[in-house]
Amino acid sequence: MEDRLIAGITHGDVNGIGYELIIKLMAENKICEVCTPLLFGSSKVAAYHRKALNIENFNLNSIQKVQEVNPKRCNIINCVDDAIKVDFGQETPESDEAAMIALKTGLDCLERGEIDVLVGAPHGYSSFKPDAGCSAFFARRYEVRNTMPLLVGEKMKMGFVTDCLSFKEVGANITFNNVLYKLKLLDQCLKKDFMLRKPRIAVLGLNPRSGENCMFGEEEKNIIIPAIEKARNNGIMALGPYSPEVLFTGTGFEKFDVILAMYYDQGMIPFRVIEGNGGAVLIAGLPVVYTSTVHGMAYDITGQGVADESGMRRALYLAIDVYNNRKMNAELSANTLRHYDIASNSNESDLNVEQIAGMKEEE
Repeated sequence: MEDRLIAGITHGDVNGIGYELIIKLMAENKICEVCTPLLFGSSKVAAYHRKALNIENFNLNSIQKVQEVNPKRCNIINCVDDAIKVDFGQETPESDEAAMIALKTGLDCLERGEIDVLVGAPHGYSSFKPDAGCSAFFARRYEVRNTMPLLVGEKMKMGFVTDCLSFKEVGANITFNNVLYKLKLLDQCLKKDFMLRKPRIAVLGLNPRSGENCMFGEEEKNIIIPAIEKARNNGIMALGPYSPEVLFTGTGFEKFDVILAMYYDQGMIPFRVIEGNGGAVLIAGLPVVYTSTVHGMAYDITGQGVADESGMRRALYLAIDVYNNRKMNAELSANTLRHYDIASNSNESDLNVEQIAGMKEEE
């Protein structure tokens, strides 16, 4: 078998657009040039979707175990009951169960080293129960303190202090330790997974206009700014807090490598407006590489053949890039040379936000 990265792909919710995205992606000739794709799902469900979409000349190579993959074909391991009922356009307990079976099977193979990365097609939030969503599921499985969904697009990357909480719970979870921990996690992720030596992190405020000198709240003064200062004292280029209305006006956000939002909608809305459906999600903080699409199951267009597979493509390529970057980092760490910093006499943490980032709010 050729020495080629094996990319596992899970089928997600069988009643959503997952199979359409996967089929369109796998139908691209160049996919097998960059990796060996392996779908965890159902041949029967794949055929059902292919027929509904009227897609011809597409076949999957069915195998029993990973060692049988054909590097020149798109492969599938049947891991769910072929008798599962497909109901286009609605989430069901059966579709949730099938999504999780595929995900857990793929993760088992990933942990055994049989595949190199895992990419997930979209599936429902409720499928992760009893865990409180995707991040909590992965944190528990890998026994890490916390994880973070990192949104990755062409123009921006977006991380979160809190993820998918009710709005009334957000404030209680914006603490000094949580903000500082997420800043450290982002810094480590961008260095390890994206090969950025000193990433610039823009931190958003919690309140309107970042509190406006405590007129609209004191979280910026009492929590966020102290966490930013502590992070910068630890060598992390954290800047802010910024008001979203200022940062996302024009192209100011492009001055940064990543943005840290305080809560889900604060980060997701500008990301989706700017990146559309073409973004992907990397679950940061894991020992394995797992990516997925930013968008959901799109039940309203399931089976119509109009779904945009660009997000699924980005998720696949993101997983490959992160895997290769981690491998390169490991090799560099094993063969370290003394580092000479020509700017060692400068102290970037002494510079104010406007000097470093060129960002200044209009008076």
